[in-house]
Amino acid sequence: MYALRSSTAHFFRAEDGAVTVDWVVLTAALVGLGLAAMAVVSGGVEDLSGDISTDLAAVEVGFSPTVASTPFATQQWDARNPGIYDSYSSWMTGFADQQLLDHYNNMAQFANTPNTGHPYDTYHDEFWIARDEAITRGLIPADSAVPSNV
Repeated sequence: MYALRSSTAHFFRAEDGAVTVDWVVLTAALVGLGLAAMAVVSGGVEDLSGDISTDLAAVEVGFSPTVASTPFATQQWDARNPGIYDSYSSWMTGFADQQLLDHYNNMAQFANTPNTGHPYDTYHDEFWIARDEAITRGLIPADSAVPSNV
């Protein structure tokens, strides 16, 4: 009986668990604060996500071909540099297929650039010359979409 009384008294006098209790209380307070903050913000976040969803649903994505209704023929486009076709066409004829496609893709950003002068007008013509060559080789379809402006 003495041992039970002694261990009970030691338990009530010991302060070892006090730090654990402090951490448990602090953790519970932080969880409560997080839940309270979430309750305050959740309505606004829900409204914002609904607005974003509505806006994204209204967006239409896609390209429309610029030459889809016209049969393919070389030089159907507006050349910005007169006389460039023959020299650049013979230069690109020497390209391997993958090299031609890489050049075509690199120049795509200039497909419909406004008349801005050199070098952009030259890049515009290079895109269209590369496109003509790629269609002629059968690497891309003749009615493939042309970027509106990348």
